[in-house]
Amino acid sequence: MTRPRWTAAGALLAALTLAAGPVPAHDQVVRGRLVFADHETAIVSVLDLDTAKVTHSFPITKADPALIGTEGGRFVVIRSGDDAGTIRLLDSGLFTESHEDHFDIEKGEVKLLDLTLTGDKPSHVVSAKNWLTVFYDGQRPWLGESDPKVVALRLDTLDRGTADTTVWPAPAPQHGIAVPLGGDRFLVSVSKEAYAKGDDKTVSSRPNGFQILDRSQDWKPVASFNDTADPSRSCKEFHGHAALQDIHVFGCNARIEGNAASDGGVLVIGPGPDGAWGSRKLAYPDGRRASTIKGHAAGRYLVANYGGEAGRPFEALLRIDPTAEALTTADVFPIPAGQSVCQYEVTNDGRRVVNLTQDGKLRIYDIAPEWKAVAEFDAVPAFDCAWDAATPAPAVAVIGNSAFISDPENGRIREFYLNSLKQGLDVTVGGKPSAIAGGGSAG
Repeated sequence: MTRPRWTAAGALLAALTLAAGPVPAHDQVVRGRLVFADHETAIVSVLDLDTAKVTHSFPITKADPALIGTEGGRFVVIRSGDDAGTIRLLDSGLFTESHEDHFDIEKGEVKLLDLTLTGDKPSHVVSAKNWLTVFYDGQRPWLGESDPKVVALRLDTLDRGTADTTVWPAPAPQHGIAVPLGGDRFLVSVSKEAYAKGDDKTVSSRPNGFQILDRSQDWKPVASFNDTADPSRSCKEFHGHAALQDIHVFGCNARIEGNAASDGGVLVIGPGPDGAWGSRKLAYPDGRRASTIKGHAAGRYLVANYGGEAGRPFEALLRIDPTAEALTTADVFPIPAGQSVCQYEVTNDGRRVVNLTQDGKLRIYDIAPEWKAVAEFDAVPAFDCAWDAATPAPAVAVIGNSAFISDPENGRIREFYLNSLKQGLDVTVGGKPSAIAGGGSAG
């Protein structure tokens, strides 16, 4: 199994940049900043893209944090991976203003916010609809009591420096997710009863379904998609989420003959014409499954990693049109040379995928009208992107019109322009900058 983007050891986040973007005649483009962390040293640092210099460094509790971008790109979530389940937030100090044909960036103060969240095993972090949610999974039930919960806070309170938080105490542990739907409503996964009991240690912590909770009604359930007898209203062994506007897509288990955990598709949840939320299942084209889904609001498609059949790696990408009647073999794109998907991101216009594979090559593919390889770069030395690899892995993030690559072996950060398909910055930052957590919706 390859390293998922949100849990890779060590991280670098390109908080915001207009690299290779349109240059207004009246102004000089301010490119922004990159926030990155080190594989071996417990610090988070900031690279200024205009001067190509590291300008700030902040101590954290543990090396190898995961960094996750928030809606709007200004704040960076630091999931430390320490025993306390520490979550910190870094303010990149970047402010954007739209001017029709371009965005202007202003640079304010960079700071590590005083807010600290803690809990048992933080997992999925989601930022949408002016909310940020952190799902604390809790411990495996057979290991003892724990405190599973969702911590939610409004991003605009961070901007004001107040950081108001609210907590939903989950009734049982699970590898969960809480997706803000707007207002006070959240789409939250439901823990499996068999897992919560803890009698059978073979039961997965991954949920089988979801419910919509209304915070204004004391977190009352107002809709449910957790009926395992109905494939259109459940998502067995859920892992992977992304959204296009108000349509949410969740990765479910593969089709497995004679297995109660069999599912065979992605679950699509969204509001209907009457405003009521409903769901349906889009079947996988074959016996494989998705475990990571990514996309951007400007696009028509979401893109998932695809594979996992009989213990095999995820060696293909799956194009998902949430409005389609079905997924077909034409939606599947095999990774060159039979490699694992490893690291991938969808470009901000939603039209292309940027893919960093273990041979060290950065490849760019068109998603539609048909899958097509359009560029290839020798980006970094070959590396091991397996989940349990002993060495740090580089990774990719797409920000603005550039792809940024971390290179822990050589202590540098590289940039590749997505418009001109040429190399941009190549900055030595020292240490071992490793996996990247780009902005956008994924889980």
